[in-house]
Amino acid sequence: MRAFRLPRLRKRLWIAAAGAAVLQGSAVIGFGLGGPATVAVAVAVALLTLLLALLYDLKLTRPLAATSRGAEIIAKTNPGHQLELSQGHWLERLPETIENLGANVARTRHEMEEAATSWNVQIEARRARLETILREIREGVLVCDDNGRIVLYNRAARQLLEEEPALGLGRNINEVLDEGPLRHTLNLLSTDAELVCATRSGARLVRCRLAKLQTDDPDTSGFVMTLQDVSEETREALRREQALRRSVEAFRNPLTSLAAATHSLTLAQQENIKDAAQRFTAIINEESTRLADHFSQLSKETGAMMTDTWRLEDVHLGSLIDGIRERQKTGLPRIQASADVWISAEPYLISQVIEALLRRLHEELGVAALALMGREEGSMVYMDLTWSGDVAAAEQLDEWLNDGLEDVGGTVTLREILDRHGTTAWSQPDVSRFGRALLRLPLPGAPKKATLAPVIPARPEYYDFAIEEQTKQLDPRAEETLENLDYIVFDCETTGLEPSRGDEIVSIGAVRIHGGQVMHGETFELLANPGRDIPALATSIHGIRNEDIIDAPPVEEAVRRFHAFAGNAVLVGFNIAFDMRFLKLKQRISGVVFDHTTLDALLLSILLHDHTGEHTMESVAQRLGVGVGGRHTALGDSLTTAEIFVRLLELLPANGIQTLDNAVAAQEKMIEFRRQQRAF
Repeated sequence: MRAFRLPRLRKRLWIAAAGAAVLQGSAVIGFGLGGPATVAVAVAVALLTLLLALLYDLKLTRPLAATSRGAEIIAKTNPGHQLELSQGHWLERLPETIENLGANVARTRHEMEEAATSWNVQIEARRARLETILREIREGVLVCDDNGRIVLYNRAARQLLEEEPALGLGRNINEVLDEGPLRHTLNLLSTDAELVCATRSGARLVRCRLAKLQTDDPDTSGFVMTLQDVSEETREALRREQALRRSVEAFRNPLTSLAAATHSLTLAQQENIKDAAQRFTAIINEESTRLADHFSQLSKETGAMMTDTWRLEDVHLGSLIDGIRERQKTGLPRIQASADVWISAEPYLISQVIEALLRRLHEELGVAALALMGREEGSMVYMDLTWSGDVAAAEQLDEWLNDGLEDVGGTVTLREILDRHGTTAWSQPDVSRFGRALLRLPLPGAPKKATLAPVIPARPEYYDFAIEEQTKQLDPRAEETLENLDYIVFDCETTGLEPSRGDEIVSIGAVRIHGGQVMHGETFELLANPGRDIPALATSIHGIRNEDIIDAPPVEEAVRRFHAFAGNAVLVGFNIAFDMRFLKLKQRISGVVFDHTTLDALLLSILLHDHTGEHTMESVAQRLGVGVGGRHTALGDSLTTAEIFVRLLELLPANGIQTLDNAVAAQEKMIEFRRQQRAF
């Protein structure tokens, strides 16, 4: 039999009651000096104490112990548990309240289970539809994660890649498809791309369309690939092109013969051959001209047909060379490159041509180092390779160009690739420097291709405004709690970062926060005419062009309208000092004064999250679970900052910041701390 254990609460009661009974009995005996009557009284007092303890045990401690056990059951196992209590307890409505809480938990749990079941049914139905769709898609479909591991493929992919034993969930795509062109494309993949590559076994050529998965969930990032077998199509296209090329070239000899015959007849005419010879000569001339016209047209159509199947892309030559150097650590000369130019080419194949030429220079001419320079000249880009040493002979270069590329089964030569790009390569001494050789490869330039995007400077942090505000009168709302205040969250887009040097506002956006809620229906958005041109760099950031602000009001009018929208609300921004400098410099001409109390979401984020140095708008938004939309537009940044600020308001009280005065004081401490950081 299990030993009896009294609950701790009841045990304490009975220990206290026993002690009280003994003390009271002893006290009575002491006062009565030990007579029989005194002993009887002492016993009676002790019994009365124990009877009172028994009453408390029955009515209070025992029900409390039962309630405690029942509450534990409700909390951990069975929310619908009914407390097991005797009638007449002194706990009043406490058991009923606990049972109601348990019933609410049970009801909520049941609703959640029903919702989960409903969602599971929907998910299973969607999964079944997805499986059906994938099964019926005729193209092969593969889904891979960021590391290239296959996480899904359909039946068509299995059939297409039946010769590839490595195809399977969790296997790397590089084990299934040729790694070279695939890796090259993945390194450049931003949204989607297309390439043709061989399977690892070499049994098939497949056209791959890749699309990057755009998602905020890191567990579902990666890329989707569709596959189409183009083995026969490619082989037939190559056979057709080669046959057509031979047919076109076959015109040359008959044309030469016709020209020679015409010349002979002309000579015969000079020796008084009959009139028939003249007519024959005219006929030959006419046919020769017509044949030449046909040849030119056929040659033109042939060239168009050959190049139409190629997908030419705008490629930065310097990046292409960097990719070659990164891909091939050995077997190539050391390259000193200066190639900040754009070309129009099939990136993978043209990189293979350049790599093959570099490898031949290294292996056959012993070139250990060379200079690579790309320069624009008209519609072409000349890529020059120069080195100290022997010049590559014409016959040697021809041999290199006639080599086939292994990555496409050796069926396409370097020369054919260059022909399709409308170019060729040649070698000669470098006339600009004695003892150096030159290999030149002209390539089609990318038309009107913009240069690489300049690095966008970050907004500077300004904290001087805090000094200006030290003499400002105390805000009458200083003791108001933060959640009860109204805020205007705003942002300015500008022509640059230096208002004191003439940069101006081009757009103001704002949104109101009331009662701790972002009021999406109460927004302000206005373009402003800065009275000067908007630099291209600024336009590349916020997208506002000169033609967009022709009819916009001047900056001072936009500032006045914003001041009216703001009223006397607390102004909030992200690095708000930057925007306030622009507004304050327009106070005199606008006839308004911005003496508002200001709060900076950036500084408050630094205060609350000093464990990290990531405090860009994007990183703060991600940390707080805020979506970022309309980045670098005044209203878009205002809405994002407002959502950030609302979440910061929820965190501030736990850090002792409950009132506006608390927030301003904490912000000023952060300003001083940042100033000292910069000083050191």
